[in-house]
Amino acid sequence: MNTDKFNFKPTYQLTILLLLALGLNFNTLFSVYTLDDSVVMTSNALVEKGIKGIPEIFTSNLINESKGPHANLTQVRYRPFSTATFAVEYQFFGKNPMVSHSINVLVFMLLITLLYSVLQKSVFQEQHKFLAFLTCLIYVVHPIHTEVIANVKSRDELITYLFLIITLINFISYYNNRTIIKLIIALVCFFLALLTRESAITFIAVVPLIMYYFFNRSIKQSLFYAIPMMIAAAIFLVIRYLVTKDNHETAPLLVLNSPFLYASATEAFATKTFILIKYIGLLFFPHPLSWDYGFNQIPYIKLSSAQFIFSFIVLISLLAYSLYTFKQKTLFSFCILYFFVTISLVSNYLVDIGTPLSERFLFQPSLSYCIVLASFYFKIERLPKDLINGILITILVLLSTKTVLRNRVWENNETLDLTDVDSAPNSERTNQYATELYILKANKESNIGLKKEYYNKAIYYGKRCLQIYPNNPVTIMEVGSAYYGLKEYDKTAELWMKTYKLIPNDPQAKYYVELLSNIFNKEGNGANNKGNIDEAIRCYKKATELNYDNVEAWYNLGGNYYLKKDSINADMAWGIVKKLRPNHEFSMDDFTK
Repeated sequence: MNTDKFNFKPTYQLTILLLLALGLNFNTLFSVYTLDDSVVMTSNALVEKGIKGIPEIFTSNLINESKGPHANLTQVRYRPFSTATFAVEYQFFGKNPMVSHSINVLVFMLLITLLYSVLQKSVFQEQHKFLAFLTCLIYVVHPIHTEVIANVKSRDELITYLFLIITLINFISYYNNRTIIKLIIALVCFFLALLTRESAITFIAVVPLIMYYFFNRSIKQSLFYAIPMMIAAAIFLVIRYLVTKDNHETAPLLVLNSPFLYASATEAFATKTFILIKYIGLLFFPHPLSWDYGFNQIPYIKLSSAQFIFSFIVLISLLAYSLYTFKQKTLFSFCILYFFVTISLVSNYLVDIGTPLSERFLFQPSLSYCIVLASFYFKIERLPKDLINGILITILVLLSTKTVLRNRVWENNETLDLTDVDSAPNSERTNQYATELYILKANKESNIGLKKEYYNKAIYYGKRCLQIYPNNPVTIMEVGSAYYGLKEYDKTAELWMKTYKLIPNDPQAKYYVELLSNIFNKEGNGANNKGNIDEAIRCYKKATELNYDNVEAWYNLGGNYYLKKDSINADMAWGIVKKLRPNHEFSMDDFTK
């Protein structure tokens, strides 16, 4: 065995793990709030109440209390425990991103401590004595976890897994000592994990799997542990239903929050199957990474496609192997089942979760990959020790480097958006966010050259976004805003009118078309003063097209038709003026000065 490099005490092993967990994620402490941190921290009405808001947090749908950009999501999110931690944090520290990120890193370090402890002392007792250390080492350095640690909102993933590990520790203690208090603690922690994130429910299957594979329990004896967990889960689901029963239709169903909306049943099944292979692929080769893999970064595929056929064969083969070796209780068999169980709820097979793929969903399933890679290292005996150690060190260095670099990307919305719009170029959201970012940069820029450059980049990403999702009114409005900044009013008018037709009741869309109508009216006045009657008429017509109720534009249009001796159109325009404002005063002097 190649164990020389790992021949040191568990205390030293844990120290190395914790120093790495802190060191690799230390740069996150200097990041600001990003993306959906607004849901839980920067724009959540109940969190801003501090400790006083906690009772309401436990009786509210998380999204309904958000004032941020995610307030219109359709999915119900009942995650009161993690939200309550944000309320406590807000009470004592306010909106302090360094504190928020520090808490995430500390929770991750505590999580690693408990994970290493339970693997080293209990789960891997009959495995190689350094398997727990190498497994946790790979887990610590793997960049697939950067989103969970660097994104403050994803603290729910950290806390959920922390509670689940404590649940497992207490179930094992109950198995060893039959102390009822350990069983109670296990169930309380499991219930708190459910209150933190609904995906914790998959641990109902994980605990029996661990008891069967590592504690010499029969299938029947292992399933015993699932019974009290199912009761706890049933209580949670009833509470969740009672709290959220009126919150299931908070926004219209769109492909942006229902990624398989446009797919046929077979296309949806084929694509979901392919996505499972994408998850496995990200574990083996975590590059490029992105905060979004939504529509249309992963296009729909058919059952006849090579991607589906390959994915289906691989997945069925893995499942077949795990079942074939189930009675042999092989480590690889356990890892396969652990992966499929923990990812099942977010695979979109059982319920539409609002996104096809997300890196944070691998936070628990990734442990199976770490175990497989670590055990593979210890099973290789024929190759030279230095060669195997060199390969392992290279892998660890590459993963660690990627983690540090990826954490830097999460520094703020600008670094994240501008990096991931290239990592996920076919994602509607990454392109939309890049569009918004460049408009904001242009609006703040005083340098005329840079301002123009930023507006043009906003137009570039906006058009790319509209190629993916042509009728997204938000993006259409934003591209129009970029043209507005460039004073290309005709292109602005085309886009803002399209936006207004798509969302006629939206006050912002109405404001924009009225604003542009007044601008075209002023442009018409300028053309009239220069004696360019035809251009004046064009501008006034555009103003009335944008806003039919623009009385001054109709009035000026009639006057300029009058100057062209077109009495028919002049009377038509002035007739509309009289209809809109009967007491409007007419004077030909307005057009002949």
